[in-house]
Amino acid sequence: MADWETKYQQLVEQYGERQREVEKLHQLLKEITSSRWFRLASFYWRLVGPKKASGGSNPHIPAAPPDPSAGMPEAENANQVAALVPQQAPAPVKGERGERFDVLCLPIIDWDFRFQRPQQLASQFAKRGHRVFYLSQKFHTLGAPFTASEKTQLVWEVSLKGPKRNVYQDMMDDETAYAYFEAVDALRREHGLGATAVIVQLPFWWPLARLLHQRFGWPVIYDCMDYHAGFSTNRPEMLQQEDELLAGCDLVVVPSKFLQDHTQKHNPRVLVVPNACDFEHFAKVPHRPPANPPTIGYYGAIADWFDSDLVADLAELRPQWRFLLVGSTFTADTTRLSRLPNVELVGEKPYGEIPSWVAQMDCLIIPFKRTPLTDATNPVKFFEIMAAGKPLVSVPLPELAPYNDFVSFAENPEEFARQIENALRANGPELVSVRRAFAQQHTWEKRFEMLIPHVAAAFPKVSIVVVTYNNLDLTRQCLESVLTRTEWPNYELFVVDNGSTDGTPDYLWELASKDSRLRVICNPENRGFAAANNQALRLAEGEFLVLLNNDTVVPRGWLSGLVRHLSAHPDFGLVGPVTNWIGNEAQISVGYKRPEDMPRWAQDYVRRHDGEFFDIPVAALFCAAMRRDTFLRVGELDERFGAGMFEDDDYAIRVREAGLRVVCVEDVFVHHHGKAAFKQMENAQYQELFERNRKLFEAKWGKPWVPHRYRSQ
Repeated sequence: MADWETKYQQLVEQYGERQREVEKLHQLLKEITSSRWFRLASFYWRLVGPKKASGGSNPHIPAAPPDPSAGMPEAENANQVAALVPQQAPAPVKGERGERFDVLCLPIIDWDFRFQRPQQLASQFAKRGHRVFYLSQKFHTLGAPFTASEKTQLVWEVSLKGPKRNVYQDMMDDETAYAYFEAVDALRREHGLGATAVIVQLPFWWPLARLLHQRFGWPVIYDCMDYHAGFSTNRPEMLQQEDELLAGCDLVVVPSKFLQDHTQKHNPRVLVVPNACDFEHFAKVPHRPPANPPTIGYYGAIADWFDSDLVADLAELRPQWRFLLVGSTFTADTTRLSRLPNVELVGEKPYGEIPSWVAQMDCLIIPFKRTPLTDATNPVKFFEIMAAGKPLVSVPLPELAPYNDFVSFAENPEEFARQIENALRANGPELVSVRRAFAQQHTWEKRFEMLIPHVAAAFPKVSIVVVTYNNLDLTRQCLESVLTRTEWPNYELFVVDNGSTDGTPDYLWELASKDSRLRVICNPENRGFAAANNQALRLAEGEFLVLLNNDTVVPRGWLSGLVRHLSAHPDFGLVGPVTNWIGNEAQISVGYKRPEDMPRWAQDYVRRHDGEFFDIPVAALFCAAMRRDTFLRVGELDERFGAGMFEDDDYAIRVREAGLRVVCVEDVFVHHHGKAAFKQMENAQYQELFERNRKLFEAKWGKPWVPHRYRSQ
């Protein structure tokens, strides 16, 4: 037994020597990669393109695209189509990214159709720096997985490759859903969609949205704008699918009380966001006295819910009045209207022209039939008409009842005629100003402010835990990178300080006073790595838990990548990224020297290695993520290891004993300075701690500790 102990001690010493030798070689490699000739060679290598790497448990790897920093030509105009073809370098979807999450809109209408709530809210996301990918209802069966056409700054309309379907009448079967999913997955890979909110506006899209949620962890928000049972074209299967969408989505958004009551039968998470107006667009309508004879107007859809007979009766009752009706007449019976000489049906007009048509109208009307469909309506045009300063007479829709100071109600032709005459007589400049002041309180900007915190909260919550012990400069770099580059919007950041004496606590409290996401715990003494992490994990509220060392720096997409893998793979218990410095197989060679170059390099690396992962003996806890249910099954970190070392070896064994996998993912990268806390120790002290914890580990598990290996070993 004594001989065995001696030989084992010799092996451990040899391993320590090998580790120190590897660190020296790593330092030499860093010096080489920082040289001018290496940077020139790297630039050439990016131009000619490296050969695709092989390996990994999931070998689905797209062709390596060029480094975005090499410069790409700008689009010649805003409507230029960038067709992204497999096996070719993709045209980049550009835009400021920072910490803003992306938006994928599965819409009820195409972008260039009538400009209403879908486009207005998408535009508000873009104005706040979110990239918006607005799917087209036109699909293609040949060519690229998707095409992207820029509609306005940070908004692209995207056509998916897949079976052609009518989104209003057809159902999306599993084969079609997977075809569309593969096209969206190509969009994600090529343009780095990380944290992404999926906004669904039509039940047709639910099978695709459900796949995106399951595979990427993206939240599904259902913006339910209509009472779909009220449409004559909707089939029972579509209504059944809406019930599934309502029950399965993370948030329901509705514009009316009627829809709130309807949708809450399926989902308690319902937010009322009424419609609104683009104030500047409609406020440019000039005020003028009513014409004689007056023009009575309407704009919007002239469909089967539009009461054509009511308007025809009114036109016959007041033959001297001009009736100007602007909008598509699809599904409406306009037989009587088209025969009346004082009625003009001018058809659908572009959104940009609507104010000029409204300017011709002296009084506007909303002549809807009273049905469950219209009772559920919160009319966009009400707020727009108020911005234009025009008087309005409407049938008594429930959503307009609170605004009886701004709209007159009528139910038959005679009442409409009387209310219109009253409105025309009272329409002075004072009332115009009152209406416009009201409209300024009901803009799409204000509606967006109501919506955005709830969309952010629909993302699964993540709890990040950082333990600090001195090293203030490294801590500052770490926390600033997390707070400015993490586009996943719903997270809490615990920082547990273990008795730092270099000003770290003061810095943390000051930072926490400026950012509500930060939660600080200050210990009077060094409680050790495991104990400090456990303090925060006991308080954590997240569905996902992440341990992160304070000597790390993260790029955009780091957190969404970890969540994506944990969402897609229920058998993954503990997941860690690749890095530039760690003592095992997660360490890779990197092509950057300066910290500011890391995010660009990491973006290119993870795109080339998208979907790759492998089982690893130990996921080092410099950065590791797990689901809450894994933590509840496995338990807290073992505090017997004191200041640190071997708690990650221990936890990896416990995760596997729980029947789960320990995995390193190649498509998430985190920079690691390495051994920041332990560098503060003397070599003898470090070696003593190593030996103590090794013996504790071996005594606990009844077997010798197996030294970690690098990829080349």
